[in-house]
Amino acid sequence: MKHQRTLSIAAAAATLAVLSACTGDSGGERVGRCAVADEFAAGTPVDATPSGEITFQTTALKASFSEYFTELIEDFEAAYPGTTVIWEDDPGDGSFATRLVADAQACSLADVVNMPLATAGGLREQGFLADLDAASPGIGDDFIPSLWDSLVLPGDDHHYVLPWYWGLIGLQTYNTELMQRAGLDPEQPPTTFEELFDAADQVAERSNGEFSAFSASLGLRLPLEWQLQEAEVIADDGSAFVFADDPAVQEWTERMTRLALAGGIPKDSIASDDEPTALFTQGATVWGSPNASSLRYVQEGNPGVYEHVGVSSLLDRRGTAIAEVQTIGVPSTSTNPATAIAFARFLLAAEQQNRFISDPRIQNFPSTTESLGIPKLTDITGTAPIDEANRLAVDLANEAEIVTIVQWSDAVANAVNAELQLALTGKKAPREALQAAQDAANRVIGADAR
Repeated sequence: MKHQRTLSIAAAAATLAVLSACTGDSGGERVGRCAVADEFAAGTPVDATPSGEITFQTTALKASFSEYFTELIEDFEAAYPGTTVIWEDDPGDGSFATRLVADAQACSLADVVNMPLATAGGLREQGFLADLDAASPGIGDDFIPSLWDSLVLPGDDHHYVLPWYWGLIGLQTYNTELMQRAGLDPEQPPTTFEELFDAADQVAERSNGEFSAFSASLGLRLPLEWQLQEAEVIADDGSAFVFADDPAVQEWTERMTRLALAGGIPKDSIASDDEPTALFTQGATVWGSPNASSLRYVQEGNPGVYEHVGVSSLLDRRGTAIAEVQTIGVPSTSTNPATAIAFARFLLAAEQQNRFISDPRIQNFPSTTESLGIPKLTDITGTAPIDEANRLAVDLANEAEIVTIVQWSDAVANAVNAELQLALTGKKAPREALQAAQDAANRVIGADAR
């Protein structure tokens, strides 16, 4: 249930900026051609009794979770007589954010919208999302404090989206048998990326080409691995990427390049964003996915590898895990603010999240503190790798933080990865490729290249 970043935030912001310049011929505050709800424009709590109809849009959930959402909507409508919720589900494909921008332009955004944080950044920047702290004081009280405190968008300390389900970055999974064959001690796994690269170099040296250290998977690694090292990826004001000058990023790029050229990274993975789980399941790499949920695929696909899986944290300088979160927003243009806010609160209440996350098909975390205490997350008594991974993930979840860089869109990722792939294949020097990657990323977001 991990959805892709699907549109250059710069492109979305540019489109929305044109809309914001438009004016209507009626009174009241407007964003683009659309009227902002008077309740949101006032910047005061919305305290009307919920009534009437709203639309609720999820992302790629209807096929698997229709029964859950149908029951949830029925429960909401029973709790608030006179309300009606129309449920829509976007497929969440590569045109998701484009459609969301088109809906904003047409003043037809759903009243409650599920979106990734990167997409929310462009909408909030141009005024299409309501200030939920102002509209519903205390709305964040039940969320995991570290999650809520870090869920702010650049340039503002208020909240324009609410956290829903999320995945955790801060684990490492590894094949203990392959580690031993490479002369490494599985009881002493790496704790920093420097140690990880040292171990990976040893794998490349001693594996005789029979297996590799890990998959390149640049689209999945970046910018998260830089952020775990507390690298400066973007300027504080969000105006330009600056990662090419950060020593940790420079070292990471040089070590990745050296490892790739030494055969420690499968060549086919350098130009691929595929999950590393497939190669790990085949026994072709020492390290696999950082997601605990990936171990279910290893268990099903290759029990022989699964019995040799080790799990530990890899938090580097941050010392805390990173949360990749799906969010819920209420557009400022909603025509029914009271019901929209009431439904958003109902959807994300602990009672509802307890039911949702308890589904065995879901390998994500809930966003309320209470929901971290459900049996699925606390009664983990097994000693298999998936149990160890889940137990460790739950421990890390309490202090996980959101560090999403909203400007790191798919377009930015593609620009950066294209340059770094040239380094990993020996076609460009690492720092030259890194500078070119930064320049390309800044062109995407409209910043001046250095």
